Amino acid sequence: MSIFISYIVFIIFFTVLAISLYFSLQAIKLI
Repeated sequence: MSIFISYIVFIIFFTVLAISLYFSLQAIKLI
């Protein structure tokens, strides 16, 4: 059960990381 929770946290962390990276790249394109 704890492994499943840590797996979900890992996915959420990577999703947030990918979204923030995407928005930072969009901001660089605008400049």
